[in-house]
Amino acid sequence: MKHNPEEPIRRRILIPLSLTIAVLFCTYIYSAYRIRADQNLIDMRHNYEVTQAYINVSQTQRETLLLDIMIEEISRDTQLRQAMMANDRDTLYQHSLPLFNQLFHEHGISHFYYHTPAETTLLRVHNPDEFGDKVVRKTFLQAANSQKFAFGLELGKFGMLTYRGVLPWRVGDKLIGYIELGIEVDYVLKQLQSIVKKDFLITLDKHYLDRKQWELARERAGRFHNWGLFSDQVIAYQTLPDFINISNIKLLSANRLAAEEEYSDYVIDQQVYRIKGFPLFDFSGQLIGGFHVLHDVTQQTTSFKAFIVPIILVSTGLCLVLFFFAYDVLGRMDQRLADTRQRLNDEVANVTLANRQLEEEIGNRRLAESKLQLLNQTLEEQVAQRTVALEEVNRELQETQATILHQDKMACIGQLAAGIAHDINNPVGFVSHNLGTFERYLERLNQFFTLQIGLIKRRGDKELAAACMKGRQDFCIDEMLREMPVMLAECRDGTTRISQTVQGLRNFSCKEIARRELTDLHRCIDSTLTIIRHELDTNIEIVRNYGDIPQCYCYAGQMNQVFLNLFINATQAINGKGKIQIQSWAEDKKFYIAISDNGCGIPPDKLEHIFEPFFTTKEIGVGTGLGLSIVYDIVTRHKGIIDVASKLGEGTIFTLCMPLDLRAKPRDLNAAAPFSANLIRTENGDHHG
Repeated sequence: MKHNPEEPIRRRILIPLSLTIAVLFCTYIYSAYRIRADQNLIDMRHNYEVTQAYINVSQTQRETLLLDIMIEEISRDTQLRQAMMANDRDTLYQHSLPLFNQLFHEHGISHFYYHTPAETTLLRVHNPDEFGDKVVRKTFLQAANSQKFAFGLELGKFGMLTYRGVLPWRVGDKLIGYIELGIEVDYVLKQLQSIVKKDFLITLDKHYLDRKQWELARERAGRFHNWGLFSDQVIAYQTLPDFINISNIKLLSANRLAAEEEYSDYVIDQQVYRIKGFPLFDFSGQLIGGFHVLHDVTQQTTSFKAFIVPIILVSTGLCLVLFFFAYDVLGRMDQRLADTRQRLNDEVANVTLANRQLEEEIGNRRLAESKLQLLNQTLEEQVAQRTVALEEVNRELQETQATILHQDKMACIGQLAAGIAHDINNPVGFVSHNLGTFERYLERLNQFFTLQIGLIKRRGDKELAAACMKGRQDFCIDEMLREMPVMLAECRDGTTRISQTVQGLRNFSCKEIARRELTDLHRCIDSTLTIIRHELDTNIEIVRNYGDIPQCYCYAGQMNQVFLNLFINATQAINGKGKIQIQSWAEDKKFYIAISDNGCGIPPDKLEHIFEPFFTTKEIGVGTGLGLSIVYDIVTRHKGIIDVASKLGEGTIFTLCMPLDLRAKPRDLNAAAPFSANLIRTENGDHHG
């Protein structure tokens, strides 16, 4: 790009310098933000790993604890054993209640059951009024099936998430029942909070809960509940106080937690919490909800703002100081350059005189050229390398010139076609109008002859009537009146076909606009087929299977050239009777146009070279080898893909894949398609010649 020497240097330097500084400043701010975001994600993963490690360790500890309690304190108690064997609920409750209260205060055990060998509940120590129901919990079923201790996290019918341990109670070889203990997750979360110093939320999928039972159980336990807070899940447990409003947070659904790596920041009770969710599975490995870690980052966020805001202010101030300093310095440089330019103009005349002296030195330099020729031998290798490079550049230039020449030819053909279409359209209009007038005149003559015959017959002059009928027979008037409507209909059909051909020429030869526009590709295909109808032998059948595709935002003239080249290649590949099929459809935010023929096909060893410039599989003198190269260039320029599949002796199919543009609109399905070939087969099987 050439600069105007009169343009101030201040403008030529300050604008790029200011843009560069702005880009660097924005890059620095963005980099600082991304580094902080990546570190936050690492911290969240570390917090989750620590939390998960503690949960795993504590789960093992609770499993061991429950097993020890069942074996040491319950199953070995003689009074409890005798009461269990006798199914004495009152004695069991009387001796188990003190033990349950002790276990609740020391170990957080919130559920205590006795089950019969028939898998029904004999006694709920924590809720003695409910008993006799069938036990269907998964931990119990596993213990009953394996006759071994079973432990795991399980969701109850009231929405209580509990670590449960079930032990078959055997006396000798006889099974007298089952002991079940449970620790609710709420107790575990409080221990976890006291260790890792983080807050937690546990959400459950509404699919596994009954709303009435869940709300009733929450009210009995005196806990906060809001079923409508989230669309697909509810908060079952939280370490935050119930009075804190958390309605502004948005939690991912349980099935998306495993795939998402991001976290979100929310302001809760004037504190900034960073929330990261993880999937929560029950005892059987079923996804039942989410486990969310809430990290208080209020201090970190405040520190980051306190760090970044002064940097932005200081950097902005320094940039302004630098800008005004450069503005002043460059202004003085502009003045000096103006003075220097004036002095240089004065010295041009002196330089002209000096040039004359240089001409005298040219003679001496020519003598030195003979000596330099001796040095050329050392430059042969460099010359050879440069020659190869120049040949490569020359080849690319030839390819470009050939492409431009082909496009110029297509433009000339388009102009010629437009002129021919205009010159044909005017006389066709005259003929079409005169045919209409002639039809009206013929109808009047027919009426006149009918009136004439009627008048002669009414007069009763038989000689005149016979002479009139003989004249009609001698001059073949009746035969003329029968044949002339048929001849006029044929002329009408001919003018209609000429009009359709002229319309196709106009559509194809429409001057290319140097911008994209919404184009109906079906119309482009039809107009192109009309143009090449002389290339289509009467034995070549055109089958169109148009799908519902939107209009394409493209260069219409270039797409016409794509279809023209593909159709010409297809007709040249068919020897004798054949078929060309056109199919269009839309799929996965793309639309496709497939053009296939049953011609001779392309050899496999030449298939990968067909899009190269000047490569052709045709005979010498047929084609230039640029058709498919231009097709490939136009399709890729429209961000599309062209694929080819061919089998020797069976035919070839070219498939164009183009992206759907957001500005595209549905095609007008009611628009009539113009005449498109010598033989067109529609989808219902009709043929038109």
